[in-house]
Amino acid sequence: MEKIEAEIQSANLIIGDVTHSNPNVFYELGIARANRKPIIFLTQDDPEKAPVDLRQFEFIRYDLGKDQDLLAKLDSAIRNALGAGYRELYGKAVAILQEFNAATTSAYVAAEFEEFQSRAMKGERLEGLPSHTETSALRDFLLPKIISEATDAAVIRKMEKWLSSSLGST
Repeated sequence: MEKIEAEIQSANLIIGDVTHSNPNVFYELGIARANRKPIIFLTQDDPEKAPVDLRQFEFIRYDLGKDQDLLAKLDSAIRNALGAGYRELYGKAVAILQEFNAATTSAYVAAEFEEFQSRAMKGERLEGLPSHTETSALRDFLLPKIISEATDAAVIRKMEKWLSSSLGST
């Protein structure tokens, strides 16, 4: 149980399937709520069959025979649940881009939010997300994810130079 609690506490999001009203699932969802984790509720049952305390939440009702439909709904729900944190990061990234553009006399355009979010989520999985207090590490993480032309070699060289300079590292 300690391992499950630790996993819940370290998770960014919880997906709970309340089909058949499993008490263990309810206990784990209670831990998630107590830790203020966003939860996506799934069920194969009619949501009205869920316990009264859970009926206030939105459910994704699914049919195992329609897996593509479930995946599309889950993808949308996950993006919505995690979007708020990424919106804050997007704002910080835009500010870093403006600073970069001013310092390098460039006019790079910010990626659309959805593209930025996808890049940031991939980066978070691969590299981990730096603390908001680690200014230099946050710049290193965010700048390549906000510039729409971030895969262009000239842009990459310019970013590396700026990020390694004292101006970009402060």
